[in-house]
Amino acid sequence: MVREDIELRTKDRTSLIATVTEPAHPIGTAVLSHAMMARRSSFDRPKGDGFAEHLARAGFRTIAFDFRGHGDSGNPASKGYSWSYDDLVRFDLPAVVACARERANGMPVVVVGHSLGGHVAFAAQGTRAIVADAIVGLSTNIWLAALDDSRGRVLLKRSVMQAIALLGRAWGYVPSRKLGVGSDDEANVYFGDLLRFLREGRWQSADGRFDYLRSLSNVTCPALIVASDGDRLESVPECAAAFLRHTGGKQTFIRVKKSRNLPQPPDHMGVLTSGKIRHVRDEIVTWLRRELALPTPDSATTIHQP
Repeated sequence: MVREDIELRTKDRTSLIATVTEPAHPIGTAVLSHAMMARRSSFDRPKGDGFAEHLARAGFRTIAFDFRGHGDSGNPASKGYSWSYDDLVRFDLPAVVACARERANGMPVVVVGHSLGGHVAFAAQGTRAIVADAIVGLSTNIWLAALDDSRGRVLLKRSVMQAIALLGRAWGYVPSRKLGVGSDDEANVYFGDLLRFLREGRWQSADGRFDYLRSLSNVTCPALIVASDGDRLESVPECAAAFLRHTGGKQTFIRVKKSRNLPQPPDHMGVLTSGKIRHVRDEIVTWLRRELALPTPDSATTIHQP
């Protein structure tokens, strides 16, 4: 396999950096979209056995990129750089998916998004900013009361968001690195968008043009979401399943549960980075091969419907 770093330009002329991993005989291209407070290298964890490597070994060309203000893409929030949630939906992910299409040679293009990277992918597909052949969301859902049947958990989410927003106002940005909750800081404008979604109960663009939740009905490509019982707040399985039910195509849900071989299901980040759930990665690859009519191995894995 060959790896190279490339630079992409969005329609608003923002520079994004991505790493392309090229297998000898690609069967498709997977765009890897990272979480909030993270960067593209999260797809390389654990070291030497990350999800990007797993997909590449299965025959997928992977394009793992940094959203603006993260990793190697542009300046960080700590230096005064700012962006919005809509920038990620309208500009960043579409630029990378367009690059993937150019390299795909007619083969399928899928988006694999972790947390933020997942719901940005669903929002972009629903508003037709991208056209993916399938979407995989790892620990993916959006914090809305309409998607959470626990009033106590909704109140906790609001409290957490408000506390972080207050820190952001004090610092001029959300200091994820100083707080020890992520590798990359976030812009106050972006974080304010997330808080607005939760406060107003509407997941929509700042200009009101797009209702992202309603647009999920336009997501008619195969959609898969993975959620873990070890994720107690960010993407609780019941909330992730409620999110998935708003999509308009074939829906598949994998719930990672406690078992003899997995006494402690992974947390929110661990759904992507844990080396203890390789069987889930295998399920995802099997699902992609089946839904996209790609070459399949002799053995099959079990897929759990929501």
